[in-house]
Amino acid sequence: MASKRKNLSFAEKNELIEKFQNSNLSKAAFSKANSIPRTTFNNILAAKLFSSNAQICDQERKRQRLSPYENVDKALLSWIKYARSQNAPIS
Repeated sequence: MASKRKNLSFAEKNELIEKFQNSNLSKAAFSKANSIPRTTFNNILAAKLFSSNAQICDQERKRQRLSPYENVDKALLSWIKYARSQNAPIS
């Protein structure tokens, strides 16, 4: 049996936000018209800051998980770029 839940990509979420901003419907009426649960639509609207940041990334992604250690990620990325420029094997 197929799952009832459907994960929306960032592109689909952005499209829904734009449609809602251009319409004069309430949140409940808009979510009912688009066959989305009201709470899901409210969560999409609340997290539109993350979805706007996702425009930089791949639009087909479903979730955006942020690392709690940003400085470690930046240091690792710079090390990988350096190692690649030196033709060192990375595994």
